[in-house]
Amino acid sequence: MKNILSSVFLGLFARVVSGADIPRESGADIPREIGERQIQLVSTITCPAGTSYIYALASPIPDSIASQLATALPAVPTSTPSGFQSAGGVPSTTAEIALISALDSGCDTPGFRNIGYFGTWFVYDRQFKPSDLIVSQWTHLLVGFWNIGAGRQIYPTDPWSDLEMKTLGDASDQPGAVNGVFEQVFRLKNENRNLKVMLSIGGWEATRQGAWANALGTPELRLASQSLLLKLSLIWGWTDWEYPRNKAETIMHADSVRFLRQELDTIQSVLGAERKLLLSMAAPVGPHYIKMVNIAELNNYLDFFSLMGYDMGGSFSKVATHAAPFFMATDGSTEFCLADGLEMYLAAGVPAEKINVLGPIYGHSFAGTDGPGKPFTGPGYSLWGDPNGVPDYNSIPIGGDNVVFEDEKIMASWTYNSQTREMISFDTPRIVELKTKYIMSRTIGGIGFWAINADKWTYAENLVNTALTVLGGTSVLEQVNNHLGYSSSKYPNIRVYDGIKSGSGKILV
Repeated sequence: MKNILSSVFLGLFARVVSGADIPRESGADIPREIGERQIQLVSTITCPAGTSYIYALASPIPDSIASQLATALPAVPTSTPSGFQSAGGVPSTTAEIALISALDSGCDTPGFRNIGYFGTWFVYDRQFKPSDLIVSQWTHLLVGFWNIGAGRQIYPTDPWSDLEMKTLGDASDQPGAVNGVFEQVFRLKNENRNLKVMLSIGGWEATRQGAWANALGTPELRLASQSLLLKLSLIWGWTDWEYPRNKAETIMHADSVRFLRQELDTIQSVLGAERKLLLSMAAPVGPHYIKMVNIAELNNYLDFFSLMGYDMGGSFSKVATHAAPFFMATDGSTEFCLADGLEMYLAAGVPAEKINVLGPIYGHSFAGTDGPGKPFTGPGYSLWGDPNGVPDYNSIPIGGDNVVFEDEKIMASWTYNSQTREMISFDTPRIVELKTKYIMSRTIGGIGFWAINADKWTYAENLVNTALTVLGGTSVLEQVNNHLGYSSSKYPNIRVYDGIKSGSGKILV
């Protein structure tokens, strides 16, 4: 474990990925009171392509659904298991805390959050590294994945890319220095104080393998896990439990977050951080899984909820399905939608300013289909060896036989090739404009995107820039300094910033 006492990034990230043994969110789980609701025209927005129309839900979530969220879940135990010290106790030595090399803090502040996700594997085939980021676009960067083992070990999925790789540019050759993605990210934090960095642990693979239940299945294990993290000088932000699937897992989930909040508050006191340390979760939008998350309890501990507005359709679906719709369609091409999920969090008491709406910078493809809502034969065009038909946004073929369609009413877009009979569901700049305008109308606190590497690097086509332009530009983003200063870190290039610049990032043309 010594080789992973490294730059530590607090936070949460998850992306839903199809898995045969993971139950999927399904249209069959949508309560009738939600599925039969109508949307109506409320305003217009001027896009480069012309005037577009903004639709909204005609009514909020019915009281019957809101009451289910408040009463259907069991209470989270508040007592500490016998034989254990309080999870909020002071760590055994200040030196253990001093090993922490990258911990960020935040609070409720004016301005929008914009959260970007960076997979450390992007440095391989995609050849995208942290120094390629347009840092001014982001308030928070979520980096991952790290894993949790059955013995509650926290470790990087790929130590080489995360901690050791020296080919990313200007790698430190000091004895004992950390390299790889974490070295570059730490430099970015020093040069751009508004960039908060958070670690992503687990995700769908951890759930598929049963890692969460194995590590956190009892109150004693949950409490021991939090204390173990302190002893390893690793601060564990919550990740995606995709998803709690029964009442027992609901309790495990919420209780673990409660223990973690206690530990973070202790760390804040020890470090003397100006603001409380950030804790968030990537949250489902499908009604069935939302009802398995104890939103009201989690709202006591989380700084924000990031709603995963993607993967609502794909090769796991029964028909060619829109992957990121804001509203339900009437032709069977949507299984569930972002707007209804959003309303359920609001109905459960989450303030709008604590919610981020995440969007995709990638698509889902369907082969052998006649279009949305129609049967398909399997995954279509993909990239990087992904067998599930998930291409990056910047690789999706457009033009010629690949015709782009945009449905402004449900806020979804796709390409269709009548010659190959392939459909790709993805977000165009026009759809991103409409979604962002709707988010603003609901006074939502932030936006976010998976994944940074897959964008296009022109002003007209960059999806992140499109959303920021609607918000009002980077000047309207939250302005909160990150946490720096790790004089006792084991890494010399973390103890003292080496002054090597990370570069200016991609340039939009």
